[in-house]
Amino acid sequence: MIRESSHRVCNPFTSEKLAILGQAISPSPGTRVLDLACGKGELMCTWARDHGVTGTGVDISAAFIGAARARAVELGVADRA
Repeated sequence: MIRESSHRVCNPFTSEKLAILGQAISPSPGTRVLDLACGKGELMCTWARDHGVTGTGVDISAAFIGAARARAVELGVADRA
């Protein structure tokens, strides 16, 4: 199951595809994002770093929320993601 994967991105997207999507959407710094079923928060955290968005990620898995918080700290965006 994807949900139980140890991969950083837990859906059919790759990190490269998330970057391409961010470039295509080109969110402005300060744009608020709500990421439902955020998994480990890779989209929110990398977009906070790369595009300056702020937002909230929501997931049913407490383990994934913990991983998302750790990733936000790792990328220096814990105050925005």
